[in-house]
Amino acid sequence: MSKEKICRVCGRIITDEKNKTGLCPKYQKVRNNIAGLGLLASLGIGLKKYGPKIASAAIKLVKK
Repeated sequence: MSKEKICRVCGRIITDEKNKTGLCPKYQKVRNNIAGLGLLASLGIGLKKYGPKIASAAIKLVKK
């Protein structure tokens, strides 16, 4: 008999045998949303910092 998996956050029993995260579907979705927001924030910061350099380089390429 396999060991019963329990969500690390809420304690809900996980019935999916393929679940390797240890989180129930609700908290998997929350984790994915947080990861997506972090990615968007870092992308926005990167564009703000390096955007003008990339734009000027692209304009130089178009002019050639």
